[in-house]
Amino acid sequence: MLAYKDILNTLGLKATPQRLSLIVLLEQHGHMTIDAIFQAQKAQTPSLSLSTVYNNLATLTQKGVVREVAISGNPQVYELMRHEHAHLVCQSCGDISDLAVDFNAVKNALTLPKGAILEEGDLIFSGLCPKCATKLGASAPVAEAVC
Repeated sequence: MLAYKDILNTLGLKATPQRLSLIVLLEQHGHMTIDAIFQAQKAQTPSLSLSTVYNNLATLTQKGVVREVAISGNPQVYELMRHEHAHLVCQSCGDISDLAVDFNAVKNALTLPKGAILEEGDLIFSGLCPKCATKLGASAPVAEAVC
């Protein structure tokens, strides 16, 4: 918890209990919707408002502590910014897993339009998580998730 306080202070942010709680939730649970974050924080702090969660997410996202992950057809989720990675969205259970990827290799393999500059991007795969692949008896290899 002390490291999170230091990170927030370094970014010029107050280490409020709500911000620290939000960061810990994302560290423990990975990808969470605003509703899931709100419900978990509300259980700890009944007086918490939904607007506080929205405001804290917006601030932490703008400062690069938290990242929004927009996956087509799914509610938007948030995660802590730890390292570059891709995502695997399970077509069966909807779970989102982090995948290790060499983004330099991906960037080098792209053919950009002349004069274009690539700044950032998301790499999202759909398939089956290991649990669902096993349950469904899938024989195709499934990429391994990383944390």
